[in-house]
Parts: sequence; structure tokens; C-alpha cells
Amino acid sequence: MKPNYFFVVLLVLLSNLSTFSQNADEMERKAEAIILNLAHHGILTREDFDELKSLVLMGIRKEVLEEEYHSTVSSFDSLKTHLLEFESEKIGVSPDSALTLFTGWYLHLQRTFYNYNKPEFFNSTKTKILFFSTTVSCYCTMEMCKRQLIDILTLKNQNIEKYSYMIVDSYWDYELQLKYEAFFAPSVLIFDGMNELLTLIEYDENMSKRLSDLLIKIERGEKI
Repeated sequence: MKPNYFFVVLLVLLSNLSTFSQNADEMERKAEAIILNLAHHGILTREDFDELKSLVLMGIRKEVLEEEYHSTVSSFDSLKTHLLEFESEKIGVSPDSALTLFTGWYLHLQRTFYNYNKPEFFNSTKTKILFFSTTVSCYCTMEMCKRQLIDILTLKNQNIEKYSYMIVDSYWDYELQLKYEAFFAPSVLIFDGMNELLTLIEYDENMSKRLSDLLIKIERGEKI
């Protein structure tokens, strides 16, 4: 029996489309792993960075960027350039400096796919955690944003299936910040499965502990 070449070609094409459609999510996972390794172990391995770099430089087709991710080629090209700049800047700097530089790139990634992440986040029926950071502010605020971003990503890594998460660079995408009157960064908001805002924590050094305590209460069905 002759092989059905049309069917084989179709499977290859569908496989390629699936790979493209997963690129943004995979980039996010790789980037978050790099942040956590830098934050907790002071390590950025060549292998981890090269995997992320390959994903980014592979790119995403124009039609997929526009139709699925609601982004643009120019926005994604800017993200590529930023990653290559980080690759040059990280040479010879301390792990903490590399972490600061890379969190800037990670927030750039979030704003590149903001219009894709937002409906994904609010369509979830899980308890939701929305974190507002910023890439433009004073040194103290930037440091607090960095520390609390690490706390949020650590929580996400430990409870990957339990909650839905969204990270927003509110300097560029401030629509939700205005809507929920969270006028300071860093801020964290908790929503229930029906998108009702349960609580808001703004510019608080103890954000991580307060957030953890509130999530425990939510799981127990207690009022917060």
C-alpha cells in the first residue's frame, strides 16, 4: 500500500502549528525558571539561556502573532533585540545585576503578550493572582518590585495547578491598574473564580506573607 503523503504532510503542518502556538507559553516557563535560579541559587547556566534564546530567535509567524497572540512583528522583534542586549550586558556582572537586567526582559515579554494573557487569565475559573510591577520608577520601588516578583514566581512554581497568574508591567499596560484602582506598584490583587476582586495589597514589604495568609483563608472558605 502506498503511503498517504497528503496525510503525512498534513500531520507535519499541524505539528508545526502546535509548536508555534506553544512558543509564548514555553518562553514564559523558561524565563521564569531562569529568574528563580538566579534569585535562589545565583546561577544562570548557558544551557538554560540558550534554550530560551533558541525559542525567541525561532520567532513566531506573523499570522500567529496577530491572530492568536494579538501582538505584532515589531513588538516581537523588540523583544528579540532586548534579549540579545541582555546576553551582552550580563557578561562579567554579578548574579544580582544579571537578575535585575533579566527581570526587565521578563516584563518586556509580559507586555508583548499582554493582550493574549489577559483573556486567558480572566477566563480561568481558578482563584487568580494579578501582580503589577513596573520597569520605570525609583530604585527602592524597582527593588521591591523585583523581590516581590520573585515571591510571586516562587508561589507559582510551587502551586502551578492551583491558581491562575498574570504579571503586568503597569508602566506600559495600566488599563487594569486604573480599573481596579491599584495606583502603586508593586501591587497584588486576588480574584475568585468569577473574577470578583477579593483583596488588594499595595506597596507592602510584607506582601508575600500577607498573600500566603489570605490564600490559606480562601482555601478554608473563610472571609478575607
